[in-house]
Amino acid sequence: MTSRRLRLVAWLAAAVIALGLVPLAKKMALVEGGGSVSIAIGTALIAGLVVLAWLTLVGQLGKLGSLTAHDWRSVLLVGALGSGLVPLFGILAMTETSASNRALFQSAYPVATAIAARLLLRERLDAMAYVWIVLVCLGLLLMNLNAGEGLSVISWPFWLLLSTLPLIGLADVIAKKSLGDVTPELIAFGRALGGLVILIALLPWASQSFEAISLTVWLWILLGGGCMGIFSVALYQVFDRTLATLAASLIALAPLLTLGLEASLLDLGLGATQWVGFALVLFSVVLLSRRV
Repeated sequence: MTSRRLRLVAWLAAAVIALGLVPLAKKMALVEGGGSVSIAIGTALIAGLVVLAWLTLVGQLGKLGSLTAHDWRSVLLVGALGSGLVPLFGILAMTETSASNRALFQSAYPVATAIAARLLLRERLDAMAYVWIVLVCLGLLLMNLNAGEGLSVISWPFWLLLSTLPLIGLADVIAKKSLGDVTPELIAFGRALGGLVILIALLPWASQSFEAISLTVWLWILLGGGCMGIFSVALYQVFDRTLATLAASLIALAPLLTLGLEASLLDLGLGATQWVGFALVLFSVVLLSRRV
């Protein structure tokens, strides 16, 4: 195996593992008594520091000065949506739902981006792409049903997680339209900064929660934030070294890691309907990523 192939495998493994660990780490922080807002702020801060360290390491920190006012407005808006509101909504939802459910919605983000690009950028999707999009939505619905109780059991976490899809789709479209000339590393840092800015606005509601955080919660926050930063860096390294469709297909399987770890640590069990929904989403996302 060549050194280039080895680096690709290493970055791909880092991206998949980091993405799979993020929801679990946040869920464990919640289970150990951490507050939703404090977990969101803490993980965003750590993720930003990881990306900043990477920028310094590769010598791109000085390029921040080359960003125009328009670039800064766009990247901060993208960060506020994709790295601020989306993670916050995910953590709030995980107070009542599983990390695996959160990870499954996370894997469906390419669907949201494809739909947003079709509506806002007029990008074309073929007929089969629409089939996979419908199947992803059906799978998410099945994952959030309880056997024998029907649609009435779809509670607020489902709708909160569902709301993250248009937010991430809009963020990706803004990034694609307005930040085409900005390097991925600078976009990653700008997104982390934008997310942190909007989350810091919630600091007055988290100040007492921070004071009561235990060491165990801090360790889970450190793991979650570190993995967020690692994924931000690794994702673009993977895309630079292989086909984006292949990378997206493999990264979309990260919820399998989340599910396996959550089953081990929290004794998570899925019903038959939820297993069908989980499998349907992953299968459809992988096939959709090869068509867009």
